[in-house]
Amino acid sequence: MSTHKHFDRICGVITLAVLIITVLFMNGEALGIQKIVDADAERNSDSAYFTDNDLNGDWTGYQVRTITLNGDTAKICGTGAYVEYGDVYITQSGYYEISGELTDGSIVVDAKNYSKVWIRLNGVNIHCEDSACIIVENADKVFLTLADGTDNILSDGTSYSEEASENGINAVIYARDDLTINGSGALTITASYDHGIKANDDLVITGGSIRIEAAGDAIHANDSCRITAAVMELTAGDDGFDLDGNDEEAAGSESGYLYIESGTIGIRALGDAIRAAGDVMTDGGSITIYEQDDA
Repeated sequence: MSTHKHFDRICGVITLAVLIITVLFMNGEALGIQKIVDADAERNSDSAYFTDNDLNGDWTGYQVRTITLNGDTAKICGTGAYVEYGDVYITQSGYYEISGELTDGSIVVDAKNYSKVWIRLNGVNIHCEDSACIIVENADKVFLTLADGTDNILSDGTSYSEEASENGINAVIYARDDLTINGSGALTITASYDHGIKANDDLVITGGSIRIEAAGDAIHANDSCRITAAVMELTAGDDGFDLDGNDEEAAGSESGYLYIESGTIGIRALGDAIRAAGDVMTDGGSITIYEQDDA
């Protein structure tokens, strides 16, 4: 009999705990409980133009893994990355610093859907003859930081491999997920095949001196492109900016827009300087267009 009473007490305590948790979950904010929101999560990508992480190009105090490129291979200090057939794969969340030269290979981010990956380019020269130099295959969001005082050079060949083409890869920097470029260093992209930067989701640029020469679009994004505090020089065989908004996941929502808060941007394009399925919004900055077709 006492065993049954003890069991009944346990069931009562569990039921009471479930009720309390339910009440807190439904009325937490009214009770003064602060809800933690991941501003950088893809589901919250439209909640603000720029997050704190977007604007932070000087992340220090974290455990940083180093990747030193050396011709057709690389030396990796720390976990979360490996080298295979001349390509460097990053497979875990965390902070990575890359330096050196890769003569014919790619940096590939292939992590979990919820992963945040920070990559600092600290003076790199990467060439990939038949694919993208930097590929974001899978992550929640990737932050590409240009280290202060460094020049970073990315270039490709005039044709891509059948595998790359079948996978839709057609830019020197190609991202299937949200991508942020920040920092105060310099980035030069020479895209001989097609686009300079291609982002299937949101592309955010919050700093750096960025120069792109592309056979296709200089910058091509689906959902949005948001820019502040950057100096950009874009030369394109097609469009300077192309925001097509054709991502199926974004169908029915506001997509394909360009937002410029500040910065200095020069555009030379054989196609349109700016082509957007959504709005083009400017709150400041300087835009100079040298155009042979439509501005």
